[in-house]
Formats: sequence, structure tokens, C-alpha cells
Amino acid sequence: MAWVDVLGSEDANNNCIWEYDNAATASSTYTDANGTTSAGVRTFTPPGGNAQYTYVKVRKKGETIERGELNKNYYDARI
Repeated sequence: MAWVDVLGSEDANNNCIWEYDNAATASSTYTDANGTTSAGVRTFTPPGGNAQYTYVKVRKKGETIERGELNKNYYDARI
């Protein structure tokens, strides 16, 4: 298990605020979550829609409390 920076979550000092567990699996998220999970990211494409990517296990850097999920599409758009 490795905690990796969520690129696009940088603060004013260019330090990432969030990190995700790149070893997280489907068992690390909601049991009824749609899609497939690989390397800590759940992928789901609704019918007729665009792919949605979600970090399934995240925390703020420097903390040990897991905070749930973050939308990867949002942070990727900030890069």
C-alpha cells in the first residue's frame, strides 16, 4: 500500500492537500458502487455518458484519518 499525491489538489504553496491509496480495491469502497476498481481508482461509465473516475480511499496529507472518496475527473481538470 502506498499513499500517492492527488495531483491537482495543490494549495497556494504548490503542496498537494490530498493523497490516495493506490492499493485500494473494490472492498475499500461502497458495496453497491458501480464500475470497476483498479490501483485505487473506480471507473464507471453511465449509459450514454462520460467515464467517471473516483479515488476510493483518500486522506489529507499528514493525517491518518481516511476521508472517503474524491472525484478524480475534477482534480485531473485542474492540472
